[in-house]
Amino acid sequence: MASFVERFTDLAGRRSPLCLGLDPSEELLGQWGLENDAEGLRRFCGTVLEAAGDLVAVVKPQMGFFERLGPKGLNELAVATAQIRSQGSLCLIDAKRGDVAGTMEGYAVAMLGAGSGFGGDAVTVSAYLGFGALQPMFSRAITLGAGVFVVVQSSNPDGRLLQDARHPDGRTVAEALADDITAFNASQGAGIGVLGAVVGATIDPAATAIIDRLPQALILAPGVGAQGANMAEVGTKFRSAQGRVLPSVSRAILRHGPSLVGLRDAIERYREAAWSACDAEPSLAVS
Repeated sequence: MASFVERFTDLAGRRSPLCLGLDPSEELLGQWGLENDAEGLRRFCGTVLEAAGDLVAVVKPQMGFFERLGPKGLNELAVATAQIRSQGSLCLIDAKRGDVAGTMEGYAVAMLGAGSGFGGDAVTVSAYLGFGALQPMFSRAITLGAGVFVVVQSSNPDGRLLQDARHPDGRTVAEALADDITAFNASQGAGIGVLGAVVGATIDPAATAIIDRLPQALILAPGVGAQGANMAEVGTKFRSAQGRVLPSVSRAILRHGPSLVGLRDAIERYREAAWSACDAEPSLAVS
């Protein structure tokens, strides 16, 4: 089976590297005139995915917006992930899970793989309880050809105090995590590895050296659009990672619904901008 990196590289060349965030928040449901319930979620997601069609490489459902409605919301997540995969896109579940190894095994089985609870092709994780504790998720990803994106430098300014804290060796927490990702990927081979990194597109230009510490990783770059970053900035800040960046846009596209035409026009604008900024076409060596 082709790896997540191989599948993303292929799709990015044909569809653009754009990652479309699927965020059925209460606010957006209200703006669309939908009820804040499971049926509203289903109609919202169905409309967004119909508009996306075969235009994007990756769709990223934000798990919190489904979990908030309990079991019915989680069922709608499963429906959405199945539709994403049926349309030929990769499904990256934005769950940011992080726990001790035993619990991570449960999360891994729930999130990753066609036979899992939610059928994700990739998932986001948090290393607050230790990078090594995430190993069960890494192992399942390797076995199934999936991907794991570790939060390194988020687009959320509230995370900077922790991410910029320093280890005794002088490295920041974010730098140490980037080095851990690089070491793990290097242990698996010489190409782009199974572990990716989450580095916000809103990162300060002075802090972009963190990207140079991730030479073997795909980089998920959230924060384009409503959080203030634009595609041109992504192209500049992530220049050293050309061909490996997944710029993520959510609200700036989703606010154009419920109009299918409006959504599709917005997706097309951002996919063209992502192609231009991220240069998805260079050949990548993959492990």
